[in-house]
Amino acid sequence: MKENQIIIGLWGLTFNSGNMGCNALSHSFLDIINRIAKKNTIVYVFFQGTNFDTTLLNSEHVTVFSSAYNPRSLKSIKGLIDRIKKCNICFDFTAGDSFSDIYGLKGFLKTSLFKILSISHCDKFVLGPQTYGPYYSHIAQTVARYIIKKSTYACARDEQSAQYIKDLFNIDIDVFTDVAFLLPYNNNHTIDTSRIKVGINVSGLLWNGGYNQNNQFDLTLDYRRYINEVARYIINDSRYELFFIPHVITPNNMTNIENDYPVCLELSQSYTCLCSPKFSNPIQAKNYISEMDLFIGSRMHATIGAFSSGVATIPVSYSRKFEGLYHSLGYEYLVNARVMDTDKAIATTLEYINKYVELKRVQADSMKSVNAKLDSFAQKCRDLIYTSIIE
Repeated sequence: MKENQIIIGLWGLTFNSGNMGCNALSHSFLDIINRIAKKNTIVYVFFQGTNFDTTLLNSEHVTVFSSAYNPRSLKSIKGLIDRIKKCNICFDFTAGDSFSDIYGLKGFLKTSLFKILSISHCDKFVLGPQTYGPYYSHIAQTVARYIIKKSTYACARDEQSAQYIKDLFNIDIDVFTDVAFLLPYNNNHTIDTSRIKVGINVSGLLWNGGYNQNNQFDLTLDYRRYINEVARYIINDSRYELFFIPHVITPNNMTNIENDYPVCLELSQSYTCLCSPKFSNPIQAKNYISEMDLFIGSRMHATIGAFSSGVATIPVSYSRKFEGLYHSLGYEYLVNARVMDTDKAIATTLEYINKYVELKRVQADSMKSVNAKLDSFAQKCRDLIYTSIIE
């Protein structure tokens, strides 16, 4: 390592995913690193897959390297461990919500293995602001407890997660918020209309019933009926103009059940309204979302993009991560798809639509809390990176 050079490893972050939310999280945390970085900062982005061009991610003091690995290759894993050993510190975000067995135990254990490798081979390992749990299996609970206790530092993005860890493991962790609120954007005012613009983000995953296509997330409402009824109300009211906006886009696999785009496109054709373009990066997505007056979203990071760009936002929750995040900010205008029945969800959504100006006012107050929390997190990162390394 060169004199005064810092090497930072990033886990659970991606810059080239079809999931704009995961990309948003990554770009936003890199922005924090750029803000606090001193000279000669190297960033390794660790992920399973193939390497990608990082040229556009580099800045004056920060050089980013794509560090892909193949979990089926011992040579690749050995090379990965060698790079981990070079790091002064590793940050892990687990894509914001995947440090849980809610999406399956196999995926949880796979990501946990690489956390343990970093704990074993890196000077410092940090669990960044994210959702913790739920951990349904005893195995997941045992592994999660070990990782949290062995981490140099762990923090959550919501009070609910922190309380969950306190109750389950008797471990106290700090609370900040989701760093994706920091994602930059530019409202170019490209959509010219005198009507109130309402964007609906439809989750392909929920539309298709989850990965098992059998209501995997235990929704208490009929998601397809809910979306159609809300869209029908908006399209039939002359005050509004309707847009469908996907946030997970896999252009090379249009049949992927996670892909929002085919569903949004089909619905836009059914209701004779616009579907947004296939975004190639999260900033493009946020730019488009920022043009809305009101946004109804089932992808949490799509709602964060709306919320942080001043758009009245109605999150449609399929996981406690929604309530955990937004309630920590004093924002209560959510539609809980695991508690409400379809009629209640529709009625609540229509109520919120008709008082969207109030939502915007509450959001503005919430964003003051967001900015304060993320300033504190940036300072904590600065301390973690530089204390006992250079200074």
